[in-house]
Amino acid sequence: MVRSSTIVRNAGTLLCLIAVTLAPNILADNQSHPLITEGSELVNSTGVNPNNQQIDKGLWEWVTSIFNKPSQNPIPTAPPIVEPVAPPENCPACKCGLTNKHNRIVGGMETQENQYPWMVELLYNGRFYCGGSCINSRFAVTAAHCVQGFDKTRIRVRILVHALNSSLSQGKIKEYGVERIIKHSGYSPFNYNNDIALLKLDGPIKFDDSMRPVCLPELHKTFSGEKGIVTGWGATSESGPISNKLQELMVPILSNVECKASKYPSQRITDNMLCAGYPEGGKDSCQGDSGGPLHVVNDSVHSIVGIVSWGEGCAQANYPGVYTRVNRYVTWIQHNTLDGCYCSKHD
Repeated sequence: MVRSSTIVRNAGTLLCLIAVTLAPNILADNQSHPLITEGSELVNSTGVNPNNQQIDKGLWEWVTSIFNKPSQNPIPTAPPIVEPVAPPENCPACKCGLTNKHNRIVGGMETQENQYPWMVELLYNGRFYCGGSCINSRFAVTAAHCVQGFDKTRIRVRILVHALNSSLSQGKIKEYGVERIIKHSGYSPFNYNNDIALLKLDGPIKFDDSMRPVCLPELHKTFSGEKGIVTGWGATSESGPISNKLQELMVPILSNVECKASKYPSQRITDNMLCAGYPEGGKDSCQGDSGGPLHVVNDSVHSIVGIVSWGEGCAQANYPGVYTRVNRYVTWIQHNTLDGCYCSKHD
């Protein structure tokens, strides 16, 4: 399931959903859910605002996407959906992917403060709902389902946050507005294919020894068999409350052959997805982790290989977490983020 609000399984039930969108309650089922937090101030993944029961723009996008559903594996590196601009002329030298660690996702542990400086907290109407990752001086990457149908003027982006209950006056926390949302044009809220989006911030991030972006991943690698590290403020148990402090968890990355052999219907897992988790369950990303990063580490350098997308419950046996496979989108990302300064992996 996507780890938050209700998703309708097929176009037949969709017609029923449209008929009841003005009713007091939204139909529920056991479909997979994205991993965003639920709250009365958020538009849920059906595109209906639970406060006023009016059909949201996101619903109509969703209807269109179902009846014009893309193929299982559309080309993810489609042309940029905005005209790229020239890169900045004076980008300072900097490094990506280095944590600030000097020496509870499900089954996880609390990180050190600002250990993962690229970690982004997304707020809607002042309330935490998704994670993300800073990739250069002007852009963060998150899941498309975290921005589907959302008003960019109500989204705020915070960096260098450890505890969600921290105020802007505490520590090094900085907050930005969103100048532009760039959602992948092939995103399907029906099956979460191409679940990736970029947020252009309304001002530049200054990088220094304590603030760095995450590195983009290598192309043409599957990462299967490697250990991944997922970070987020999501729930530490299924249906439990979100974590106040940032959590980290190590999970094994599976091949897509292994993932399709799990309890998921094999057609649900596309080439644009990556699975990670333990066969026996017990440790997983969960509600509230959506949009956050799954990393691999090489020589202490962290690269984002996955974006928390969807799953069946949390940490259930034979239901690994499903992530957007980031290296399928590197060209798309780079084409759309030229007006930000990137950092290098090495000196």
